[in-house]
Formats: sequence, C-alpha cells, structure tokens
Amino acid sequence: MKPNTAGAMLVLSAVLGTVDGALAQGGTRVIKGTVVDSANNKTVSQAIIYVGRSTTGERTAKDGTFSVSVAEGPPLLLMVRRPGYVPTLVVVPEGTAGTETDLGTTQIRQLKSDADRAAAQEADVKMYPELARFYDHKARHPQGVFLTPDDLQRTGGTLVTIIRQKPGFHFICFVNRKGEWDCGQQSNRGPTSITRPGVPSAEQEPCLLEVWTNGPEPHRTLDHVMVDELLAVEAYPNPGVTPPIFTGSPCAAIMLWLKQTGP
Repeated sequence: MKPNTAGAMLVLSAVLGTVDGALAQGGTRVIKGTVVDSANNKTVSQAIIYVGRSTTGERTAKDGTFSVSVAEGPPLLLMVRRPGYVPTLVVVPEGTAGTETDLGTTQIRQLKSDADRAAAQEADVKMYPELARFYDHKARHPQGVFLTPDDLQRTGGTLVTIIRQKPGFHFICFVNRKGEWDCGQQSNRGPTSITRPGVPSAEQEPCLLEVWTNGPEPHRTLDHVMVDELLAVEAYPNPGVTPPIFTGSPCAAIMLWLKQTGP
C-alpha cells in the first residue's frame, strides 16, 4: 500500500498519549458502567466500548451495562459508540491491577440535528485526531464516497464488497492476494455495452484502484484488509473527482484510515 504523503497529521491529546503505555503494562483492572439514552433515560444495548484507539470487543448488554478489562496505570479515554447516537467520551481515572472502577451512568444522545452531527465529528476527532483531515475531505469533496466510523460499524461484509456496492466502483479493478486483477463480475452482466461491440463504454477499459493509507504500512492487498482495522474510508471513482493530494492515481483512488497507524 502507498502511504499518504499529504502532510503532517494532528497530535494526539495528552490523555490519549498515555493509552499505549498503559496498555503495554502487565496488570489489568476492571471498568464497568451503564449506558442510557439521554432523552428518556432508557438503557442502550449493543453500544460498542472503545479504550484508546482500540475497540474492546465488548458491547453493552440488554440492560445497558458493560464491563471491560483494561491495563493498570495512567488515566484512559473510553468511548461509548452506537450508530444513531453521538459518541460519548469518558476519562477513566488512574487505577492499579486488581481494582474495579464503576463509571456509573453514561448518557448518550440521539443523532438528530446538524448540531448533533457536528458533535459526533468532534468526538471522533478527539479520539482519533487524524480524522480531522477525513472530515475536511468529506466537506470539500462531495463527489467522493465517505464511510464514517458509524457507517463501518453498521455495514456488514468485506471492504471489497462494501466499496463495490458504491456508484462508480462496481467494476473497478484491484490486485488481489493471489496477485491477479479482480475487476468484478463483468462477464455476467448480460447484454450490456461491454458485450455489444461498437457501443462505447468506459467500463470496457480496466481501471486499477490506487490504495493509500494514513501512514507507512506493510504492503497488503485490499482483500487482506479487515473492516475492524479501519476508522474510516474515502474513495474516488475517477481522476476527475480525485483531490490533488492523491495526484498520480491513474484511475480510482481509495484512502484507508487505519486504527492502529495513528496520526
């Protein structure tokens, strides 16, 4: 994959800066709490709990409760996220191994207004500062395809399947893990322009997707990347709508914002 050379990213906040060091320590402690809807105080199930840059893999139960094990040490930043709600950030105080911290009740509010959407973006950027650039691209380049953290959380399937479903990407090619060009099911489309000689069609020409990431990464093909590794995705179906920062992409371009790469 090709690293994004578009300039320096933002720096993580002081609290986030302590997360990696804390997670590297050996002892663990327990953090628990309950998540409720701020409008009606009803419990919220299936909210995902993040600690630092990583998801814990834990979701709130039917009664809104959660319990996660985290490393002992300095304060941590915890995020409660569920599609349809504004993500909520909670600072977990310092703790030692074997202890239990009850955060009590955490309220999350439903995503209804432009102000709520702005608050959701603000929470994302506080947790993942590099997403400031993602949301800036989203505002300035509406011709692209943008998948936010919530979009990825609610969408099933592989990354390739998700992208292929978007307009303009149905028959875009990428090099798969076998080293072959995968250009979709062009031969199964029936009596379209590609099977009728003399009818011009842009889809007759193979179009290779250029893959970018937000930092140096070992080379991996698109079908190696798991959705759980991603913070967000932006993609552009042709050079005519591709921003200058991705100049050189011969056809389509996709930018993968990875969780563990950092700013």
